[in-house]
Amino acid sequence: MNPSLAKTTPLYQVCQQSGASFTEFAGWSMPLQFSGILQEVNAVRNQAGLFDVSHMGELLVTGSEATTFLNQMLTNDIAKARDGQVIYSPLCSADGGTIDDLLIYRLSAEEYLLVVNAVNIQAVLDFLRPQASGFKVELRDYSTLFALLALQGPAAPAILDTIFPEDFSALKPFRFLKFTWQQHECMISRTGYTGEDGFELYTAPTLAEPLWLELTQAGKEHDLHPAGLGARDLLRLEAGLPLFGNELSAQISPVQAGLEKFIAWEKPDFSGRSALLQEKDDPTTPRRIGLVADRSAIPRPGTRVYWEDQAIGQITSGTFSPTLQKGIGMAIVSPVPPFGTQLSLSLRSRFYPAECVQLPFYKRKR
Repeated sequence: MNPSLAKTTPLYQVCQQSGASFTEFAGWSMPLQFSGILQEVNAVRNQAGLFDVSHMGELLVTGSEATTFLNQMLTNDIAKARDGQVIYSPLCSADGGTIDDLLIYRLSAEEYLLVVNAVNIQAVLDFLRPQASGFKVELRDYSTLFALLALQGPAAPAILDTIFPEDFSALKPFRFLKFTWQQHECMISRTGYTGEDGFELYTAPTLAEPLWLELTQAGKEHDLHPAGLGARDLLRLEAGLPLFGNELSAQISPVQAGLEKFIAWEKPDFSGRSALLQEKDDPTTPRRIGLVADRSAIPRPGTRVYWEDQAIGQITSGTFSPTLQKGIGMAIVSPVPPFGTQLSLSLRSRFYPAECVQLPFYKRKR
């Protein structure tokens, strides 16, 4: 796509003024980095980082059968959610392929906000709309009504405390609440995509820039860094979190991606259940694994993975981890080696050793 044709978020100008370099992502011009990817990763791991993620999509599902409808569509058990709870769930087609992985915010039994990946907004709408016709529900695309900021890192609660009278530090993980700021209703959840403690703040687009500036000012004493997609991708990889298009796709199911804990097998039916159940019970089904290598062998997407002399799959995401000071990667492989198995990476016409490890690579101290 021509960069000049890419859409911009309500925070584009303030990010540009903050020194961001931009990249095209899912049709959007998004900050790639500000001070530098490694500095931004270090800030999030040790202090705090502030991200513009306003490219994400927001869909509102309302109606007397909203819970029933979503429970038949999504793999996770939406019926178990309570008001104010956030549920993570894949959405699958009938053949088990992944349409998207979403966050579902339960506003009430008859109202849910779905947060979808920017690249999949239309795909999710195209899948859900025909299905919704058989239920007493209404599905609306509210993506243009929201801006989304992610404040991530151990200093995030302290930064919020200096701005808001509410005690957001008491908010539990995967919970959310509404609050009023500058006479507008906003929403905050204790969620993120970095492996650190953090919050995501939903505001009207007109409030996005004032909120960014206020958070930036309050974060100065905590060494808050604005951060871009480069740092976000590295942080989620260290945390062992899948990315749609890499570890999830129309060809890679939640079973293959190692997301079975987000599949409610006890539900009698949901989209893709039969295909996923067949994969679950098949020992030859490819699975996602983690690999660690030394500095001389940085796994890159597409790198072939070998177990002894057999090619078993390829790297889906990989990089050098500044936190671990090692090369790390995730791969979809079959057969699946046990943890601790020595594998090989085919790089630059040579083979380099790598170890199969349990995900995540990094887990924050509680």
